[in-house]
Amino acid sequence: MPSPVDDCPNPNILRSVVEHVFMPPKLPQQGPSEQAEQELNVALCNCLIGAAHDFLKNLPSSSSQSLWMHMITMMELARCAATVPFNESSLRGALSDLAIGGTLI
Repeated sequence: MPSPVDDCPNPNILRSVVEHVFMPPKLPQQGPSEQAEQELNVALCNCLIGAAHDFLKNLPSSSSQSLWMHMITMMELARCAATVPFNESSLRGALSDLAIGGTLI
């Protein structure tokens, strides 16, 4: 079975993220297409969720694991938003589900 790390984006995608976040833009430039940006966001969310599940295995107590599962739920909601942007009503529902004890729809 492949590791969640195998689902991480390729080095070219990660490089583009580093360049975008830490380096000033080069002008003139053309930004990525909306589809390319969406694919990048979903790939990064998948990588983050995989790492969060790996971290969960190392938490000592069930109460810590329960709290960490809320973080994973938040990350999964972010991935849903990256896959298909929320409209106003689905965003309200997603945010209310982030409360302690909320559920992922």
